[in-house]
Amino acid sequence: MPKLITGGCACGAVRYTCHAEPLAMYNCHCECCQHASGSVCAPILIMAAKAVQITGEPRFSTMSHDSDHPHHGFCHACGSPLFARSQYKEDVLLVKAASLDDSKWFIPVADIWSANALPWAYMNRHIPKVFKTPPVLEKPNAVTT
Repeated sequence: MPKLITGGCACGAVRYTCHAEPLAMYNCHCECCQHASGSVCAPILIMAAKAVQITGEPRFSTMSHDSDHPHHGFCHACGSPLFARSQYKEDVLLVKAASLDDSKWFIPVADIWSANALPWAYMNRHIPKVFKTPPVLEKPNAVTT
């Protein structure tokens, strides 16, 4: 894993840097990530929000699908998907792995929101499946059964 994580949009209008390690790395299958990425899932890094420095002005939109991170950020100029925000945890920022300058080191530890996975989506059978929200994104004081 690099000591400095960098990335940005396709046109360069929005860039980010981070000196901290990710809190977690997942493939997210929630409907918000499917729609925001235009794919079966979004590979994401969960980062401490205060550790990510953003230059440029990403725009955020809120999706109405079932998810714990419905606020998705993208470049206002080229439309590249870059971020997502949790509705419960303001201290984390989800970074889209495809926006990394070098994403070769990205290794997801689980498929999350597997309840919403499309039937034709390939999921790595060697990593765990989380039905919906992983602990790092859970609502504070959430009761799990």
